[in-house]
Order: sequence, then C-alpha cells, then structure tokens
Amino acid sequence: MRRLDLSSMASISRGVVTLSLAFLINFFLISPLTFAADQVRLQNAFSVQVSAATAPTGEKDFENSLLKDGAPVARLVIDKLGLDVIVVEGTDSNTMRSGVGHRRDTVLPGQEGMTVLFGRAWSYGAPFGKLAQLEAGDTFFVYTGQGKSEYVVTGLREAGDKGLAPVKAGTNHLVLTTAQGEFFSPTSVLRVDAQLQGIAFETGLRETEWGSIRAESRELATDNRFVWLLVLNLLLLLLVQIGFIWFARKFGSTKAWIVFSPILGLVLVLCIDQATRLLPNLL
Repeated sequence: MRRLDLSSMASISRGVVTLSLAFLINFFLISPLTFAADQVRLQNAFSVQVSAATAPTGEKDFENSLLKDGAPVARLVIDKLGLDVIVVEGTDSNTMRSGVGHRRDTVLPGQEGMTVLFGRAWSYGAPFGKLAQLEAGDTFFVYTGQGKSEYVVTGLREAGDKGLAPVKAGTNHLVLTTAQGEFFSPTSVLRVDAQLQGIAFETGLRETEWGSIRAESRELATDNRFVWLLVLNLLLLLLVQIGFIWFARKFGSTKAWIVFSPILGLVLVLCIDQATRLLPNLL
C-alpha cells in the first residue's frame, strides 16, 4: 500500500513539474510565436480597413459599434528599435498578448489631445523591450485611418519624475509605456514622451472618459476576472492525473501514456493559457 502511495505522489509531483516546464516553454518559446502570428493577422485586417476607409477614428467602428478589446487601431513604426507593430484597442493583460495596447480613455495617435500606448517589456514579442534606448530627438511614425503622424521623442520619465504639462490645442502628446526592472521582475514604469509634428487630426468620439478605465487596464495591472477558469482547469488537470494513475495500475503505464497523453496536453495548454492572463500587462 505504501508503495502505491509513493507511486501516486511521484506521479502528481511529475505533473507539477510538467506544468511548471510547460509554463516556461510557453513564455520563452511559444508566446513570441503566438504574438507574431497574431500580428500577421492584425496587419492584414488593418491594411484591409485602411484600404476600405473603415479603419476606426474613434472608440466606435464604422458600423457605430463600440470597438472590442483587441481590435486594430493603428500601426506603430520605430526604426531605431526595429519595431513595426499593430496597436490594438485595450490594455488588459489578455489583450496585450497580441500587440501594443491603446488606453481606451485617451485619443487615437495623431488626434488632438493625449494618447497613451502600453507595450510588454519581456513576454509576447516584447514590443517595448528596447524602449529605454530611445533618446530626446529620435523620431518615429504612427499610421491610423486618418493618415500618417510623425513624432519626436521629448524625453523619458521614470517613477517619481515630474508629470506632463497640459497638451496644447491643435497638437497631440503620445506616451509609450512599459515596465522596467530586472528580467521578468518589474519594479516601476518607464514612460517615453513624444510630441506630434504638425497639426493634429480631428478627435474621434469616445465614450470612455479619462481615468474611468477598469483596474485591470492600468499600468502593471493583472486581470483576475477569469481566475475561476484557471481553478477549474487545475482541478481538471488533477482529475486527469488521478485517472492516469488508476489506468496505469489497471492496464500498465505504456497504455496509460498512449491514452492520456493527448488529454494531458490539452489540459496543460488550457491551464497555461489561463495562467498567462494573470500576469501584469506590461510584463
């Protein structure tokens, strides 16, 4: 009996180790590939919208429906960083697995007012991983449904630095935001300020007022809305482990691996997918 108990504990321990390894493999190998695939899809969709003159210019699409989180709204090109990325609406952790995020309570790039963009520093393509390399005077471009906008970097701000002055009428101030600190250990937020060159586009209508975005859409925020799904998936993983142990005792470990490997793989993917949603959005 004791030998069986030890065997069960060893199987469960292997499951925990496998889950941990799967999480690391997802972050360092799979997440960049997922980001790249999503970017291809978003680039194609945004190109079609621009060509058809249906790209969003406000918080609603051309059919007057509120933009969903993850909808493409702009293209950001920073040659100095080798960055060419699609900007999506929304800044929660799940949305920013696909691209740079646009804060809903700010205007779109190029429009009169303030624009704030979020980008991950280490995971899912790390689009803003080299943001600290920008210096005052560097230029970059943003493309929206209204056209091309050129920006000049005016400076970098860290936690505790003086805030921005009010944006002047007829222009736009853009803030690129990411995490900074040791690798995968964010300690603060880095902001790169940039000023629009030329006259700003007309500001599109927005329903979300400044400061009214949800907590999970702010800097270094986590999204706990679907933690119950992670709990359910972990419970399912435990049940699959128990089923594997029972099957192995009755029919042998070789047959158990043949039968349960696809199931274990699927449950692991579901667990990792939900776990990544709980990480900070700028990570």
